[in-house]
Amino acid sequence: MPSRPYSKDTNNYDPQQIQSPPYKDTQYSSGFNSQDKLQSFRPSTAGDQGYNTIPRGGPVTSTDVNNRPITSTAVEPTPDPLSKAFNDAIRPYLDQIEDLKNKVEDTNYQLQQLEDERADMHAWIDKRGLRADVPPSIANAMNSDPTSAQTLNYQLDRKMTVLNHDLHRLQDSLSSHLPTATFASTLAQLIPSIEDLSALPGGPALAFELIIKLGGNLNSHGGDEGWNNDADASSRAEFYNRLDDCMLDIVRLRLAPASGEDPPWQVGRDIKRLDKTGAFLRTKLGLQTYFPRSLELMKRGESRGAQ
Repeated sequence: MPSRPYSKDTNNYDPQQIQSPPYKDTQYSSGFNSQDKLQSFRPSTAGDQGYNTIPRGGPVTSTDVNNRPITSTAVEPTPDPLSKAFNDAIRPYLDQIEDLKNKVEDTNYQLQQLEDERADMHAWIDKRGLRADVPPSIANAMNSDPTSAQTLNYQLDRKMTVLNHDLHRLQDSLSSHLPTATFASTLAQLIPSIEDLSALPGGPALAFELIIKLGGNLNSHGGDEGWNNDADASSRAEFYNRLDDCMLDIVRLRLAPASGEDPPWQVGRDIKRLDKTGAFLRTKLGLQTYFPRSLELMKRGESRGAQ
């Protein structure tokens, strides 16, 4: 008779010989382990997609031990035929747009180079005092500068001084004095440039002073033997008549309401100055008229301003 694993004989008791019956789970199948049971009682959320599930909507990014990103890129879906056809159709136009952008950038670069070259040329002209002698096309470009009136006035004043000095040196090198017509024709070369100065913003007041100075330069030439010469007197009167024509336009500009002189023009002070100079020239040189039309216009403008 076979021995039993369990006996009432306590002396022969061996715990290792006791075999417990195998565990049989009657509620779950054998393929459903304890981890599955815990998972079945865990509340599911929208973001919980399991441990081995790749999230939808893009690549998964993580970091390694050196905090460097590790990205696994998901395969993008193939574009539909309609989108592919549209992209193929607009690709030539996109290439043309890109080419036009490059051309615009190149053109802007070339324009900037031309602007720099023009600025250098204008600086070179001003440095040598040649603004009054440049062609009209260049002068118009240079006159767009806000300080063009002051620059041109300085250069004209300097050129007038140089001409006057050269005429004096020429006179000193000769045994007899030069005719007044020679001095007048030389100095008259500056009148067109002074007229250009009067057309610039802030230029009329500067041109007014240059006209007076130009007449004074003519008065400084010659000698006592030439002052009573009829030819010299006629040349001097003709020169001052031309100065009066130029001065008349300048006075109109200064008296205009839109002149914008700051401070306002003290007309009475300049009237007294011209009257005093005219009286001196009448006595010394026999010059009968000294800016007669300009003085008349200035006196009318003063009377209107006093009302």
